[in-house]
Amino acid sequence: MKTKEKQKNGVREYEFTTEWILYLLFLSALALLYIYLTHRTDNIVRHIEKSKRNLVELRAENITLKSEIIQKRSRENLELRLEETGVKEPNRAIRKIEVDAER
Repeated sequence: MKTKEKQKNGVREYEFTTEWILYLLFLSALALLYIYLTHRTDNIVRHIEKSKRNLVELRAENITLKSEIIQKRSRENLELRLEETGVKEPNRAIRKIEVDAER
């Protein structure tokens, strides 16, 4: 990997050999690979962080919707909603009607 040195009138001239050129190409390929992997890693980290934020928002929305459903299913709320439509709770006991199996 050494370059050949030539001496001309006290000035050194360097010739690049094929080994030296291949070594520089190898180093530049490694640098490009490093840059690519760094960018890819940054993109993956950004995607993970975005997914975490979305997950937190979806959990909060889920809890809110569950509490609304539980609140709407409560007996008091159901009675209020039914009164608005005109349906009232009966004020006497309901009788069970039995049908004979022989008929």
